Amino acid sequence: MIGRLTTPRALALLVLALLVMAVMIVMGRWQYGVYDDHQRADALAVMRRAAVPLDTALGPDQAFPSASVGVPVVVSGRYDRSDQLYVRHLPGAKDTYAVVTPLLTGSGSAVLVVRGSTSTTQAHAARGPVRVVGILEPSQSQPSSIDNRRVTDGIWVPGLVSTVRPDLYSGYVVLTRSDPAEPLPRVEPPLPDPSRWAGLRNLLYAVQWWIFAVFVGFMWWRISTDDPAHAAASPGATADQSGRVAS
Repeated sequence: MIGRLTTPRALALLVLALLVMAVMIVMGRWQYGVYDDHQRADALAVMRRAAVPLDTALGPDQAFPSASVGVPVVVSGRYDRSDQLYVRHLPGAKDTYAVVTPLLTGSGSAVLVVRGSTSTTQAHAARGPVRVVGILEPSQSQPSSIDNRRVTDGIWVPGLVSTVRPDLYSGYVVLTRSDPAEPLPRVEPPLPDPSRWAGLRNLLYAVQWWIFAVFVGFMWWRISTDDPAHAAASPGATADQSGRVAS
């Protein structure tokens, strides 16, 4: 077996097979990259839609609907400066802390607003009415408790109910712009899950190219391990057997 795989013919076919397989693998990776681009574009398209009023996407006493993840919303109110929080190492924050301030709305409830990031636990919020446009996000997984500096490790709304005086919406808003303008550096909101159908054709093309590459490798093995002596002997044996029968 090993001897047949190292013949000049087998080695020449191996070089050819490897070249073809390399091209197919590259084509598959390219198609997968196109699929990934489609997935990202689909997620960004959700975040770039026109902002809707907060209560349209999420009511004050409503459980967070999956369809509202990553939806742009607009909400007006006043910041509750005394209940402000600082979230350590929130994804998308450029500095150590993300500044999270409850925004008291006309519904009587407050929505947590990620206003920006800071390197300290001293960030003042606007005193008057504000209009916030941002990306709506669901409550995160359970973080640690809030310390005496009002620092925590995540935005877990059920765990914050006892530390914020007004009732809270079940999600939070990552600010993208506001009136008056927010001076803090922005926190980048996470991308929502894209549609499973976005770029599906390119994903199938990628898988197809990789299957072709495996098939080329299999065919090289079959051709290289085929015993030509056995193949040549078979017709002769048949003819000899036929001759004996004829005699």
